[in-house]
Amino acid sequence: MSKKQKRLNEAFLNLYIEIDKACCQKFGISTGGLSDYINRLINARFAPGRDEVLPKLVKYKNVKDRLAREGGALENDAEIIKPDLKWLERFKKTLDKKKDPFSVYLRKARRYARRRRFLKRISVALLLLVIAAAAAAVYMMFFK
Repeated sequence: MSKKQKRLNEAFLNLYIEIDKACCQKFGISTGGLSDYINRLINARFAPGRDEVLPKLVKYKNVKDRLAREGGALENDAEIIKPDLKWLERFKKTLDKKKDPFSVYLRKARRYARRRRFLKRISVALLLLVIAAAAAAVYMMFFK
């Protein structure tokens, strides 16, 4: 295996570790940030861009596991190519800008929850208003 491939694998591992740390900070955990991100993304079925990002992240997680655990894999594994590094760099940037699929999903879910709470409050207020109007009408009918 060439030194070039070994450098690619090392660069991949370094970038993976950076993304993993960013995910750890995002979720407030100490280890396994990218694994947690993948699990959360699996559960967020309606996250925009999920179907494009999830398979790549799972693939890269498996490659990282193999590179980190198998002896000699760092020198002999030729699965990582330059476009993989570029994709991971773009993903890290979207993660930093909170434009990744899971962040977008969380924003939309929070907005939906706020809207539901607001509508619930409005409906309760309208119901109270209707009850008050009915009570006033009954009062006026019997005590006028």
